[in-house]
Amino acid sequence: MENKVDTPDGTPETCASCGAKLKGEYCRKCGEKKIVPERDFSMAKFLTQTLGHAMHFDTKLGRSLWFLFTKPGFLTAEWIAGRRVRYMKPLQLFVLAGILFYFFLPSVPAHFSHSRDLIRGFETHNIVLNTFRYDAGKALAEKAAVGRTEMGDLIAEVDKAAGQRSKTWLFLIIPFWGLLIYPFFRGNIQWLVPHLIFAMHGLIFYILTDLLIHFFMAALGLPPIGKDMMLLLQLVFLPYLVLAVRRVYAESWTVALLKTIGIEAGLFILLVLYRQSMTIWTLFSHSS
Repeated sequence: MENKVDTPDGTPETCASCGAKLKGEYCRKCGEKKIVPERDFSMAKFLTQTLGHAMHFDTKLGRSLWFLFTKPGFLTAEWIAGRRVRYMKPLQLFVLAGILFYFFLPSVPAHFSHSRDLIRGFETHNIVLNTFRYDAGKALAEKAAVGRTEMGDLIAEVDKAAGQRSKTWLFLIIPFWGLLIYPFFRGNIQWLVPHLIFAMHGLIFYILTDLLIHFFMAALGLPPIGKDMMLLLQLVFLPYLVLAVRRVYAESWTVALLKTIGIEAGLFILLVLYRQSMTIWTLFSHSS
């Protein structure tokens, strides 16, 4: 009924964001806080808020990463149960993992196909190496002729660009994998979104594990694994997924193992298609 009047001319104050009349410290329509310059523009307030937000972020991040690695499926189960404020949102955590993945992971062929593998797959009719039956050799030869570039140099350029691109678009795996997971556990949870969250948390673990393996191998002075990294990641991922399935979907050990094999096989196929797609896309869009 009454509006708080604080302005010198006696007119009601309005929210800076939505224009609604203010009563008290917060807008009842959009929740925007009223600004008091003497309080909100002071250095002490600024430092207090900045440090508080940073510590709050660090606490959520540390807690989320701890449970991600030590209790498979826990973050997804908490999200489904509605207990979310103590952890980073799934998308925030994925964006952070993606940034680390992009800047710190070397361009390894675990996430893109070498151009020569596509050529060999096409020539030998190997659908594992070239599922799309794309004639990469012909495409490379045409681009090399137009650009008057040596074939070896062009292949090196395409592979380097494909490696960078493959780290940028890995999030595309999430909706496709979530859709593959859904039929396996529709009887447990009928809605699609929880399965997408399960896929997102799983892929975050996959990405960060990839980073950690490379970090420790570099620290120990070991040579990179190369294309076999994808197989190693699948082996590491299997027991993690079994435990996650057990926690989120409350399946028995036998059923959890069988369904996990199914959804991980689906992920493996998606990754194979993704690797080839990144290189074909890069080759197709490469300027001559």
